[in-house]
Amino acid sequence: MDEQISAERVGNVFADAVERAAPGIVAVHGRQRLPATGTAWLRDGDGVVVVTASHVVEREDQITVGLEDGSQVEATLLGRDMTRDLAVLRIEHDALGPVDIAAGEPRVGTLVMAVGRPYIPATQASLGAVVFVGSLRFRNFRTGRLIHADPTLYPGFSGGPMISSTGAVVGINTSGAAQSGGVTIPASRVSRIVQDIVQYGFVQTAWIGVTVQQVDLDQAATEHAPSQETALMVQGAEEDTPAAAAGVHVGDILISMDGQPLEDVTDLQHALCHERIGDVVNLGVLRNGTWLEIAVTTVARPDHP
Repeated sequence: MDEQISAERVGNVFADAVERAAPGIVAVHGRQRLPATGTAWLRDGDGVVVVTASHVVEREDQITVGLEDGSQVEATLLGRDMTRDLAVLRIEHDALGPVDIAAGEPRVGTLVMAVGRPYIPATQASLGAVVFVGSLRFRNFRTGRLIHADPTLYPGFSGGPMISSTGAVVGINTSGAAQSGGVTIPASRVSRIVQDIVQYGFVQTAWIGVTVQQVDLDQAATEHAPSQETALMVQGAEEDTPAAAAGVHVGDILISMDGQPLEDVTDLQHALCHERIGDVVNLGVLRNGTWLEIAVTTVARPDHP
């Protein structure tokens, strides 16, 4: 009997949490098939900024957002973060309020709930626990922080929130930011992405100021990269860039960054993520057969990537 009462109390706590979050959860119509979910993140003047998953917004225009009362409004695509599979929309609406955003990350073992609204005005939800909080490796480089939780992400849940027992949003759910299964982008990361896209139209990344091309490695590199077949040749390093200031030259072969191999251009792009802005990165470089280690202090990329 006590277990039944306890389960009922937990159920009521999360049912209340869904009701508190529900007004800020919307349907996103941006593809031919099943609509997805969006989350009203913040007010922007007379409008509201909505976060959803990038992969569910297949078109650039004629995007609509469905509200809790069943009405639909047109949405403008402000920008995307393809790395984390997020898209940021803006709608003109006076009554829609943003969700309550959690102040910190959930702990492993915390009960959370995934909420979706692919069908307006109905809200759907799934309960589970946080199983992992941290970063993963993608092609040897660390991703930004992610939350893995085991609530079922039903069809149309991408872009919706993961909420705590108070109804506060701990992150945004997506199935497109990982190679297998769904993940949750922590709310603190989402807020930073939203801020960049609203202000710049894109997500700022770390930048060292080089243009590169993938090249095959010859025998001279075997001592320093015995299992590496390709690397990146510097084709351009303009003046007044971090790379030039650190002594990187055109023709240098970039073998590694912070000890991790640079085998193609995507490796460099993932290594220079938003979280590395202002960091010192250590490049392993071959110059005319001589091994060098060059420390470069990154800056925020000054223009669109």
